[in-house]
Amino acid sequence: MNRLDIFFRNLPKWAQILLMALLAVVGVTVFGFIFGYIIMWLWNKLMPEIFGLTTINYWQGIGLFILARILLGSFGSDNSNKSGKVVTKKSVRPTADPDWERYNAWWEKEGKTAFEHYNTEIE
Repeated sequence: MNRLDIFFRNLPKWAQILLMALLAVVGVTVFGFIFGYIIMWLWNKLMPEIFGLTTINYWQGIGLFILARILLGSFGSDNSNKSGKVVTKKSVRPTADPDWERYNAWWEKEGKTAFEHYNTEIE
């Protein structure tokens, strides 16, 4: 462990949270400025030469990014589980259904050995 890590771990919990929040705000701000500059630079290098458009400033580049995200996609992560439901073992294999009861009985009797035999063939 380095000295900075030891220093951080010795801080009270509230100070650790405050420090992490402050670092997150600074990181997002710095990333935003860098990202805005990259958008502006790319636009000013490509669009006037290719399409004859005018150059833009930093804030117009940020506005273009926000507009593109609104029109073409969301700001959040693409999550395949959009319902928010957590799939548990109980919801996958309900025991009240007679078909699942037969499947569970088959799995205990034959399924496990067939699966283990299949795994040994692959290896």
